[in-house]
Amino acid sequence: MFMDLVKTIQEGEANGNNRIFRLPLPSGREIIGLATENVYGGDWDLGPTWNYIVGPEKAFLVDTGKSGMGLRLLEMMARIGRKGQALDFVLISHGHEDHDGGLAELVAAIGLKVKAHSIYDRLIRNYPEKAPSPSKKTFSASCWNCLMPESHSQVHCLGYHKERNELEVEGIDHSPFVLSEGIQVHHLPGHSPDALAVQIGEEALIVGDILLPEITSHPTQEKFFQLTETLLPHQYNQAPLIYGLGAYLRSLKHLRKIAARFPRMVVLPGHRLFSNSHWNVIDLKTRVEEVIEHHIQRSAAIIKILQSGPKTAEEIAREHFEPRLLKGYGIKMAVNEILSHAEFLQHSRDILWKEDQTMVALGSGHFEALIRDEKVT
Repeated sequence: MFMDLVKTIQEGEANGNNRIFRLPLPSGREIIGLATENVYGGDWDLGPTWNYIVGPEKAFLVDTGKSGMGLRLLEMMARIGRKGQALDFVLISHGHEDHDGGLAELVAAIGLKVKAHSIYDRLIRNYPEKAPSPSKKTFSASCWNCLMPESHSQVHCLGYHKERNELEVEGIDHSPFVLSEGIQVHHLPGHSPDALAVQIGEEALIVGDILLPEITSHPTQEKFFQLTETLLPHQYNQAPLIYGLGAYLRSLKHLRKIAARFPRMVVLPGHRLFSNSHWNVIDLKTRVEEVIEHHIQRSAAIIKILQSGPKTAEEIAREHFEPRLLKGYGIKMAVNEILSHAEFLQHSRDILWKEDQTMVALGSGHFEALIRDEKVT
C-alpha cells in the first residue's frame, strides 16, 4: 500500500537525507515524512532519522532528529507550507540522541508540548548522587551506559544532557495508550526501555527503531537495570520487563500480533526507509519473522564459537563480526550485542558465565524453542 500512496515532495539525497514525502491514507489522515541528517560515519551508520507529522487534524510530530535538527525540521516544514506552531505536540519514540536530540531546540523555538513514555521522563534527568562514575554526574541516566567514548561525549553531549534535564514531559504510563481518536501508542521495550510505536488506525504504524529494514536494532542489556532501578516508575520493578533481548523479542511478538490483525499496515521506521536511491517497504509480519530468525542464528553462532573453549564477550565479537564492523567504537557496539545475547543464553541454560567473565557452552540449545514460543521469551 505504501508505494501506491506515497507522494515525494522533496527528493533529497540517495541515502534519504532531506527527503520529504506525503502519505495520504484512505481514512483521510495523512503522514508527512521528513528525513534529517544523522551522520556518525562508518559501517554502523544508520542513515538519516525519519521524523513524522501525523495529521491533518490536531497534527503532531513523532521525533525530532539528532542534536541541531530542531530548527532544520522547522525549515523543512516551512518549505512545504507547514507551520511548526500549528502542531499540537511532539511525541518521542525513545530516548536516543538521534531521535530526541533536536527536541529542546524545537521546544525553545515554538513552545511545543512534549509527550513520551514515563520511563523517558525519568531517564532524561540528571542524578549526580547516583551516577556510576564522576564523569557521568552531568549525564542523563539514559546515557550512563553510552557506548560512545568519553572523549566524544564529554565534548559533544553535555549540552544535550543539560537541555533534556530541563524539559517538561507528559508521561505515558500504560499500553496501549489512546493518544487521540483512532490513534494509540504501544510500549515496546528492548531496544530502549521507553520505546513506543504509534498505531494510526488500521492503516499505519510508526515504529521508531523497534523494527528497521536492512539492519537490525541493538537490544539493551538487562544489567542496565541495576543502575536505573530506583529511578523508574514502580511498575517496572524487574529487569526483563524493559531491558534485554527477552524484552525485545516480546516486543517483536507483539508486533507480530498487530500484523496478524492488520496485514496491510504501512510500517514507517526511524531509519533506512529510503536508502541507496530506493524505498525499503516493510511487510510487518515478514520483517518480524526475519529479525526473530536473526536472533536465533546469532545465538546459535555464539554457542558454536564457545564450543572451542571459554571466551570473553570481546573475543566472541572479534570472531563473529566482520573486521570492518569493529573499527572505532564499532567494537563496543559489537560487544554490547554479544552481551545481550549472552544474558539470554544464560537464562535459557545454554551457557555458563564464569567469574572471570568468560563464557562456556553447556552443550544444549534450549534458546531456540524459548525464542519461538509465542508465550515465552
